[in-house]
Amino acid sequence: MDMNLDRDMYSLDLKQLTREALQAMVAGEYSAHKENPVYYIRQSWEGETPEGLPLYPKVLPEVILTWAKLDTDTSWQPEDFLVLDLETTGLGRGNTLAFLIGLGYWEGGKYTVEQIFLPDPDSEMNSFDRLQQLLETRSVLITFNGKTFDIPILESRLLYNQLWLNLREKEHIDLLHIARRLWKHQLPSCALESLEFYIMGLIRDAELDIDGGLIPQTYYQYLISGDPEPLRRVLLHNQLDVLNTAVLFAIIADAVAEPVQVGKDPRVDYLAVARLYQNQDRHELAQDILRHLLDDGFVTADVAHELGMIYKRENDLEAARQCLEIAADLQAPASILHLCIVLEKQGELAEALRRTETLISWHQSRPLPDLKALDSALRRQERLQKKLSKKKG
Repeated sequence: MDMNLDRDMYSLDLKQLTREALQAMVAGEYSAHKENPVYYIRQSWEGETPEGLPLYPKVLPEVILTWAKLDTDTSWQPEDFLVLDLETTGLGRGNTLAFLIGLGYWEGGKYTVEQIFLPDPDSEMNSFDRLQQLLETRSVLITFNGKTFDIPILESRLLYNQLWLNLREKEHIDLLHIARRLWKHQLPSCALESLEFYIMGLIRDAELDIDGGLIPQTYYQYLISGDPEPLRRVLLHNQLDVLNTAVLFAIIADAVAEPVQVGKDPRVDYLAVARLYQNQDRHELAQDILRHLLDDGFVTADVAHELGMIYKRENDLEAARQCLEIAADLQAPASILHLCIVLEKQGELAEALRRTETLISWHQSRPLPDLKALDSALRRQERLQKKLSKKKG
């Protein structure tokens, strides 16, 4: 009897049993590859999540398209976008394997999360067929930290398998970067699960989900034992990542869409929205947002300072003074400095000197004062004193 033949047949039988166990645990289908097929799992939603959260924006605002460097004249449709999220065997590029590719796309009016799972590491090359197909039919990638993590991992694995997909040339919206712009001053963290909790009002079920740090070892345990049950939590984790990335995209786009509904949504940092418009030289709209914030009682040093600086750049000195006085009274040193500049331009030398002395006292009270800024304030004080003396003389 040929022992090698027996061993090969046993191995094939074991693989078949493992595949059947996976299919029994979660509904899906194996790819048509004769050797080393991958496992496809699909689930669809119509317009929103079970919690009622939107899966696509009401409108794609120009400010988001400009930030993402997308063509603002193109009539973008839901079918143009592809959400991507990987589960891997580690964090580095080295021998890290992307054993689960999560993809989210719109088709036939539904948002589908499709997961490509490797029942065996030898299936890796076959996992890229479907990915390539979707990349060819979708214009823009949407990820969360994909530029730093998912895309480099994919590039590494494609290179390992001697395949080529020009991922860097693909239009790409990495929501982590815009989320940091909008919420870094408001939330303790801009990790996806933090945004799910604070912005989406979601809490992942610890009994059903899995900590990201445990995912690699869970996959390795599956490869050793053949028991797919622990993978249920990994698959759910990835599905939620793909689902909630789409939700986050919708929330961000709707939050900054014109006309900006200032104060209407407590989840939104409208100061950050104003700064986003300001960074694109849309100062008039940024000014309207900040003015609404002050009028509605959202009085902070940052809001007053930002609005004051817009007026100052427009040379509306009286409006700038009013805003900068609010911020200066809240002990914002940058606002005190610019208020001094405005007051001096207006010829209000005595008030400019008084505010300068307040700025000096502020710097001197710091445990580690900014000596350069302090020296500048002292020289301003000296100059103003000379101007006043000359004026009186």
